Amino acid sequence: GCDKMKTLIINGSSRKNGNTEALVKEMIENLDGEIRTISMYSNISPCIDCRYCWKNPGCSIRDDMQDIYPYYEECDNIVLASPTWFSSLSGPTINIVSRFQTYFAGRIFRKEKIDIKPKNGVIIIVGAMPGTHVIPTQSATVMMSFLKVRRPFLATIYSLDTDKVPASQDIAAIEQVRKAARELNEAAGAPPVK
Repeated sequence: GCDKMKTLIINGSSRKNGNTEALVKEMIENLDGEIRTISMYSNISPCIDCRYCWKNPGCSIRDDMQDIYPYYEECDNIVLASPTWFSSLSGPTINIVSRFQTYFAGRIFRKEKIDIKPKNGVIIIVGAMPGTHVIPTQSATVMMSFLKVRRPFLATIYSLDTDKVPASQDIAAIEQVRKAARELNEAAGAPPVK
């Protein structure tokens, strides 16, 4: 692993100490380097589509995202973790990721060459019932590409039967999280891909 590695974790759960957080905690325990987690409990408002960023870099909303933008630009990894709501990603996940709109606007509307370091990525989807993961996975894939995460993603991890087996007891999901953390650590220690 690598001490200088930086990881941004987007925790889209609204439930403290719930299933999603169990897997996020497992990831944090096994990751090297610096880790920043943002969630609905961070001081982060959703995008209000004011279109400030169509003409200006950054965002009109002054909150914790001001600190997250530079961290995001230089981080090595993105972990996107979301519970499943209505067979979709959670509202908090979408609200947080909406605030990265300024980078899209920079490319498309401000015509800037924004050089974001490509990231390694892990998606974690948690659901109460099997079979509800298809749309959240598609949405998370779009978000990760939008966030400059390399394809294929390092891992997509599911715990999809949490009404019967809490994620904290989902042995397969926990093992996949540990493996993904090890792979992120190893990827950071490897020479950069040319």
